[in-house]
Amino acid sequence: MVMRRFSYFFFFIIGTALIVMGALPSVFAFPYSDGPNSGPSNTWELALMISYDGWIWFLVIGLVLSVFSLLKIRRQ
Repeated sequence: MVMRRFSYFFFFIIGTALIVMGALPSVFAFPYSDGPNSGPSNTWELALMISYDGWIWFLVIGLVLSVFSLLKIRRQ
């Protein structure tokens, strides 16, 4: 019982993190790059580039995980 509740809470946290990752492109601009082979210069730019590539998937999966987890937590 406790382990199941912990797993639902864990999935809720993961879902929330995915929602935040998917919302990054709506708040921050795409990182500037000088040339065709230039990559991110730090971890923040890497996270922005990843979130720009898959923002819709992050939002959908995050919403499904969060809503499912909340419904299961409230039911118990």
